[in-house]
Amino acid sequence: MQDERITNPAQTFRPATDDRSRPAALPRLRRRLLGTIAAIAAMLSGGAVMAAPASAVESAEASTTVTVASDATSTPLDAVGTLLVERLQLADTVAQAKWIKGTPVSDPAREKVVIDAAVAQASRDGVDPDLVRRVMTDQISASKVVQRGLLTHWAHNPSEAPTAAPDLTTVRTRLDEIDAALVDALGAAQPTAADPTCRHLVDHERDREYPGLDSLHRKAVHTAWSSFCVPLTNKP
Repeated sequence: MQDERITNPAQTFRPATDDRSRPAALPRLRRRLLGTIAAIAAMLSGGAVMAAPASAVESAEASTTVTVASDATSTPLDAVGTLLVERLQLADTVAQAKWIKGTPVSDPAREKVVIDAAVAQASRDGVDPDLVRRVMTDQISASKVVQRGLLTHWAHNPSEAPTAAPDLTTVRTRLDEIDAALVDALGAAQPTAADPTCRHLVDHERDREYPGLDSLHRKAVHTAWSSFCVPLTNKP
């Protein structure tokens, strides 16, 4: 990771806050994912979701396990939602690198690798592969929402654009870890995906995630959840 200072997108989009923020209560997952979830806990306690600076990524590398807290009020969607938001947080850093290097937002080869790996894991672990494919496709689309929004803003406000590119190797490693944990979380949440009240439950979960997010990231969260529920035509 380079030591040069990079532009903080917090200067680009100011988060909208309200009084609905509450601590996120999460169910316990298998401790598959390497890295740290301290950044998520801080974020859901009221911090704005913006680009992960070099120090945040480096601190993630220092830890070897993830501990996901749980209590009586948690739901399976809480764990999924937490991972979705962390994944979107890293989209800011990806956008910084693509701005400096001039690379396109879409990367079909990389996207296929990500989706295929998640579906293969789902098949091994007894998780609905169709659910995983839908959700992972949405995560890629949500990441593009953030990246395109930031690139457009920087194009119109060059003084706020990043001036140094972060190391995407570390970021992509972290994304792979999040994706592995997300498959586990979807395994716990898959009964909810087929529940008749699924869309209502997803709306409630999005409302839990929105406090502390700016309008761009709220739009991306909406995209990230768009295909979680089993389509009505697929229900028995």
